[in-house]
Amino acid sequence: MAERELFWKVDDQAARLQELMTLDPALKDIPLRRDVRSLGRLLGEVIKEQAGQATYDAEEELRRLAISHRSLVDQQEELYLDHPMEHELQEQAVRIVGAMTVAEAYQIVKAFGTFFELTNLAETNHRMRRRRATQLSPDAPVKPGSLLGTLMRMQDRGIAAETALELLRQVEIMPVFTAHPTEVARRVVLFKRRRIARELAGLDRLPLTDDGAAGRQEAIFTEITALWQTDEVRRRPQGVTDEIRMGLDHYPGSLMAPLPGLYEEMAEDFRQVYGVDLPDSAIPTVIRFGSWIGGDRDGNPNVTADTTRHALESARQMILSRYLEGVEELKELLTPSTSRVTFSPQLREALDRYVATLTGAAAETNVYPESEPYRKFLRFVHYRLLQTRGGEDHPDAYPDAAAFAADLMLVRASLAQGTGERLSRRYVDPLLRQVETFGFHLHALDIRQHARIHARAVAELAAGGETCEQGSHP
Repeated sequence: MAERELFWKVDDQAARLQELMTLDPALKDIPLRRDVRSLGRLLGEVIKEQAGQATYDAEEELRRLAISHRSLVDQQEELYLDHPMEHELQEQAVRIVGAMTVAEAYQIVKAFGTFFELTNLAETNHRMRRRRATQLSPDAPVKPGSLLGTLMRMQDRGIAAETALELLRQVEIMPVFTAHPTEVARRVVLFKRRRIARELAGLDRLPLTDDGAAGRQEAIFTEITALWQTDEVRRRPQGVTDEIRMGLDHYPGSLMAPLPGLYEEMAEDFRQVYGVDLPDSAIPTVIRFGSWIGGDRDGNPNVTADTTRHALESARQMILSRYLEGVEELKELLTPSTSRVTFSPQLREALDRYVATLTGAAAETNVYPESEPYRKFLRFVHYRLLQTRGGEDHPDAYPDAAAFAADLMLVRASLAQGTGERLSRRYVDPLLRQVETFGFHLHALDIRQHARIHARAVAELAAGGETCEQGSHP
């Protein structure tokens, strides 16, 4: 097998780093152009391999004609003149496409569609790249709409840090997920895009060895091949259950993990502007999430009471599973020993109470040394979360997210008392922030219904009418 050219090969690590960090308008888009060019070349290899040289040649000829046409159109807009070649280029493209069979035309459409997908991924990665460059540069201008820029303007107007923090407590931001009726992308395709995006981001991690570049390039090449071989649209209409699942996919992939870091940035902005060293936990929780998926009955007869119940339960199961993972991680991280530090009386009392009352888990905690009370306590917390995920009727389940947060706060307070404030900030606070944001419900589900249905329900309640029999409600 011939050795493949390394499109992202780094000949000069310092020069590549400069490309990634520069604010020079003439240089800052070099990495984007390299990504688009390299992705296009990999796609070209896939097309030749999977669809044949003729398909590749036709796609390249159409691309050349489109580029030439775009160039002429740009010239016309500048000179306000018509160019005789414009129509000739269009006619050439029409002749090429007109001679194709439906199957051949499909291959061309897929080629261009895949290229645009890859270009979008490269542009998204470049926006994140430019954001990092801005954060690293002391000369980068502060964006007026950012929290840092807002705090700077507030300070300039004499607003104190305490007042700014109080105003921040009044801020509520709620992105709401909805299922768009024209959404055609499949979950499997979205996951492939994410994997390509992850590899693109990895190519910016310097120093990048030839082996590292080759490995990531091969991973991208493989995903592009898989994209080519995959149906890009569904063979059957998307149901409400599919919409619910796709909406939930965004949380573990894009929202849960980065969320605590956002509040770290906000605390740093306060420190930078006002010189106050706020812990992340002092920044109020301003972002929560909502959804219409599974609750929007207005005009969608497929959204029923059962689908709404499924939407609520699916969201609950997802976030409780995340908390179980988080507590499992804490059990491995929080290993302070009684021989090294002190523990709060409140934590000891709570642990003793759990040992006495949660008999279903008491035996399992014996695997942890008596000298490591955090791990023993967190095993009980894990047990209670398991019962909560299994159903609220279990006597050992948490009644609500506040009770779970209270146990985490006991751990946090005890760590701080035992000179472990750094541990609490690093390990416990991110999970607490997630609990404050997502609760046990993940997001608020809007129930959208025709006004006359709401009016009828309100009228029945006002008249003291009995509730509908199960299954008879509209």
